[in-house]
Amino acid sequence: MKLGPSGRRTYETRSAAAGRAASQPQARKRRRAQRVQRFAQQWSRLESAISSRIRLLEIVWDGWNFHPELPGFSGFQFAKLLSLALLIGVIALFVRFSDDDSFFVYQENVDFTGTTFLSAEELYALCDVEAWSILWLQPELIRRQVLAHPYVTEAHVSIHWPARVQVAVTQVTPVAVWATEGAEFWLLSDGRALPVRPGGTTPNLRIVDPQWEARTPGPVDRVSAGLLNTALRLQAEIGLNEFRFNSSTGLNFGLPDTQTWVYWGDGTEFEAKQLALSAARDEIQANPNEARTLSLIAPNRPYFREYPAQR
Repeated sequence: MKLGPSGRRTYETRSAAAGRAASQPQARKRRRAQRVQRFAQQWSRLESAISSRIRLLEIVWDGWNFHPELPGFSGFQFAKLLSLALLIGVIALFVRFSDDDSFFVYQENVDFTGTTFLSAEELYALCDVEAWSILWLQPELIRRQVLAHPYVTEAHVSIHWPARVQVAVTQVTPVAVWATEGAEFWLLSDGRALPVRPGGTTPNLRIVDPQWEARTPGPVDRVSAGLLNTALRLQAEIGLNEFRFNSSTGLNFGLPDTQTWVYWGDGTEFEAKQLALSAARDEIQANPNEARTLSLIAPNRPYFREYPAQR
């Protein structure tokens, strides 16, 4: 029950809660059926393995030919008694583990740490542990499945009795923002681009590329690692946090405290372009208010153009 906008009581919350309560047994039944099916698959494998080991014991025991002759005793068939004991034990374990929910893993049994912008629901779906017995879970397999998430760089999985799974993840650390028309992406250190996630740390370096011209061909959105490293180095040396990119001039930016717009080009020949920029600083500082462009695309032939900067 809750108060509506007019102050009247409404029973929408109660009906919603009743609907959820009614659906929970059905969901539990579906999960139980899935659990029994999976357990049966694992049981068939276990049964086959046990049968082969029992047969091996029978062969070894027959080789010993241990048949003591006692009055009224037809033979002490130890292998058969052992087989019967193993069978009874396995059946007892099967009944125990197939009927007791405390040994089976569900979402409430899985804990995730190290997450800020990733949800437990999306990581849990990757783990694929729903309705599995704790006996059948493989930490390394779960780890590989979690690492398939593009925003996860590392994962550590630990399993605890009777049914608790703990997953510690390391999320990606973006180094720049790639701003395109209508969307922004995080750029990782290798140039890979991922859509920005709310709740994550936003880097202060931005590469503005409305036409997506910095995108390199391939199945995954990315920019050239050389281009990204150049922007990072320029950020550290010049103190700029925003650069622009287009196919004709490459990286381009306004030089701080001047009216000079620099056409840097691609991510090659960084040292040569840096020397050319240093050599041009005297002329730039002599007339800091003069609008001009400086092209460093060919660092051995830098040149000025004295007209309003084209951006």
